[in-house]
Amino acid sequence: MIGGVTSTPPRDQTATIVALLDAAGRRDAAVPLRRAFVQQGTQRAPEPGPLQKIVTRHDDTALDLYLLFRGMASSDPWDVTRDARIWGRALGHGSDVDGGASVVSKAWRRLDEVYGLIHRERSGRLAKITTLDESGSRAPYRYPNGQYFKLPFAYWTAEESWHHCLSLPAKACLLIALSLRQPFILPAERGPSWYGISADSIDRGLRELQDHGLLTRRFTTVENWLSPTGQITEFHYRLAGPFRRRDRISRGHLAVVSA
Repeated sequence: MIGGVTSTPPRDQTATIVALLDAAGRRDAAVPLRRAFVQQGTQRAPEPGPLQKIVTRHDDTALDLYLLFRGMASSDPWDVTRDARIWGRALGHGSDVDGGASVVSKAWRRLDEVYGLIHRERSGRLAKITTLDESGSRAPYRYPNGQYFKLPFAYWTAEESWHHCLSLPAKACLLIALSLRQPFILPAERGPSWYGISADSIDRGLRELQDHGLLTRRFTTVENWLSPTGQITEFHYRLAGPFRRRDRISRGHLAVVSA
C-alpha cells in the first residue's frame, strides 16, 4: 500500500458523490478555496489555517465532508440542505445502521464548533449547512476574487478515487500544493512553522503524492555560505496528473521562501 487505503470505494458511495457534484452545477468542475484554509499571516510571519487543526486531530471525516460540501455550496446563499444519510453514503458509511447519520452529525459539529468553517441550523427535519469564510474566523462567506485555488472534481471522479485512496497527510499536501505557484519549494522541516503540520506528515504526504504520480520532483544546487559545504540542495515540486496546473492559482502566492 502506498498510503491511504487500497480498497475500491463502494459503488453507492461513488454514485452518490457523482450525483451530488452534478447537482452542484459548477461549470468549471472545481471547488474554489481561499488560501487562508491552508495558510494565513504574512510572508515573514506565516500562520496555519484551519487545515492544521484538522490534520492534528487526524480528522479525515471532517475534511472529506467539508470538501464535498464546498463543492455543493455553489451559489449564494452558499448553503446546502440534504438528508444526513446522503452525506453518510457519500462518506462511505451507507451500510451503517443509521446510514451514517451519526458520523455526519458529529463531523458537522466539529466543522462548526472546532474549526469555524460552517454554520448549522435546522430546516424542518434536515440540517441546513451554510459555508463560512475558509479562514475559520466565522466571517460570512463571499466568493473569492483573489488569493484562492481550485480543487478539481477529479479528486472525486478520477478512476483512482483520490478522495478514497490518499492518506490525510497526502490530502493536506495536495491542498497545499494546489495553493502554491508551480513549481514550489516545500522543505518538510518548514511544515510546522509554515503550516502547523509536522515535518513527518509533510514528508510522508509529499512522498505519497510522488508515488501516485501526482507530484514530480527535481533538485538544484544553490550557494549558501552558512552551510558546511557552501551550498545546499533545493527540491522543486510540480503537480502532475489531473491536478497539474498552468499556474491556475489566482493572483499572488503563499508565503514560501527558500532558506
